[in-house]
This record gives sequence, structure tokens and C-alpha cells, in this order.
Amino acid sequence: MPGVSVVAAALIPLTILIGLGVALKRTGFLPDAFWPGLDRLNYWVLFPSLIFVSLATGGESLVGGERVALATWAGLAVVSILTLLVRTVVSKNGPAFTSVFQGAIRFNSYVAFLVVPVLYPGSDGLVALLVGLTVPVVNVLCVTVLARFGEGAALQWRTLLRSILSNPLILASLLGIFASLLNLQLGPFESALRVLGEAALAAGLLSVGATLKFRQMGTGLREIVASMVLKFVALPLVTAGVAIALELPTSVLAPLILFQSMPTASASYVLARAMRGDEQLMASILAVHTLAAIGWLPLVYAVLQRWMA
Repeated sequence: MPGVSVVAAALIPLTILIGLGVALKRTGFLPDAFWPGLDRLNYWVLFPSLIFVSLATGGESLVGGERVALATWAGLAVVSILTLLVRTVVSKNGPAFTSVFQGAIRFNSYVAFLVVPVLYPGSDGLVALLVGLTVPVVNVLCVTVLARFGEGAALQWRTLLRSILSNPLILASLLGIFASLLNLQLGPFESALRVLGEAALAAGLLSVGATLKFRQMGTGLREIVASMVLKFVALPLVTAGVAIALELPTSVLAPLILFQSMPTASASYVLARAMRGDEQLMASILAVHTLAAIGWLPLVYAVLQRWMA
């Protein structure tokens, strides 16, 4: 496999941090109340800092941004429609289907930020742009499907719109793009934001490990397999097809496809529990996706290296 050392450089820290999160949670070294506080700090301060500084200082990543957006959104739209079309085949249970849907289109941005820039140096700004492009779309789609097929309350569009407009990741993306377009100099703030950004990846991956529930991995095998095929195969392939048709350069195409191959996010479990989806199945999908990604991402990278050669 080409670039084994490069892949290892990306995945070994990922595995260590997730494993440490698992150990800290299982041993009770930290109280249960610690993890929600860490997630809140990461969501409102650390991760937005990473997104903002990556976009504000990565002007080259915004070149051709409209084509990147079209390819990314097209991939999400096609796979979302495909998942809805096979709903009765995948699962006749509504809440269980919502977990498959989340698994098919959600992505773990912490894993993406740790892996993609290592394998494709200089792609930090592109990853930040992709996070900004996908967060609002994915949230709207998943909340809508949960409201329709879950057992929770009906969807309140005003509440959903308010949550999107106040989302710190979206706001950080918009501010970062604005700063980049104006070529603003951040001065000493850049170093401070980068330190906060590095902390975001560590905190996020520790939380991923703390969220994993291995005891439930054996439940819902058909749903788990369906979510993996949709997320790891269908989404990258559809995105690649659109990106090639739009003639995106190789420097953007490869990291974009790898980004779309990321495992689902731990936020999917939180949303499933909040909107009365199938949280047990969601926990299973999250655990299997995360473990499978350790073997799947090197394979995707190897294929991309051979294809782009």
C-alpha cells in the first residue's frame, strides 16, 4: 500500500486519542459530568477557533469554492434521496431508519481535521470550508428525518432555523471566509487561535472515545451494513462523479473524496436521544463506523494515490 508511513502518521494519533477517551470513560478516571462540559467547551470555543483560523489564513482553499460546494451538496442530496428510497428495505422501523440516515450522511469533523491535512498537506482550509458547507445541510436533513420518522415531537422550523443561524461552527466559517477575502492580518491572535484549534482535536477525539458503546455493536446488523455502504461507498462515489464533471483540480478532488469517506459523528447519538430516535442502534453504528474507518481510510487513500498518479 502506498504511503504507509503517511497513513500511519495520520491514523496512529487518531487511534491513541480515541482509545484514551474509551479508557478514561470506562475506568471512571473522570466523572460523568466532565464530558458534557468538555463537549460544550469544544463546540463553542475550541473547534470554532480551528475553523476560523484555518479559513482566515487559507485563502487558496477558497479558490473554486462554488464548485466544491456544488459537488459536496450534490453528494449529500443524492445519498439522502437514495437512503429514503431504500427505507423499507433497510428497516421497517421508523426510529431505526433515522439512525441509518444519520450514519449515511453525517461525518466526524474531528477525524477529518486530524487525518485529511496529514495525508494532503495544506488542505486545512479546504477541510474547514467543507465543515462550513456541510454542517447546516446535514443538520436540517437529519432533524427533518427524525421529526418525520422518529418518536419525538413535531419539527419546529423556527427553532431549527434559530439553532442553525446561531451555530458556532457556521458562524466561525462565515467569519473565516470574510477575513480571508479581506486578507485580514490576525497578528498574535493567529497563534492563540491555532493553539485552541489543536486542543479542539484532542478534546473532540477523547469525547468520541467516551461516547463509543461497544456492548451494542451486535445489534441491527442490516442497518449497520446499510449505513456503511451508503456512507463509505455511495457518498464518496457520487461526490467524486460530480467533482470530476465539474473539473475540480486533483489538489481538491482527492481530499474532498477522503472527507466524504469519514465515519459518522458522535453528535448523531446525542440527536437520536434528544429526538427519540433509536439511540441504541445509533450507538452501534457510531462504534462500528469509528472502528471500521481505521481500516477503511487507508484503503481509500491508497486508491486515490493510485488513481491520481
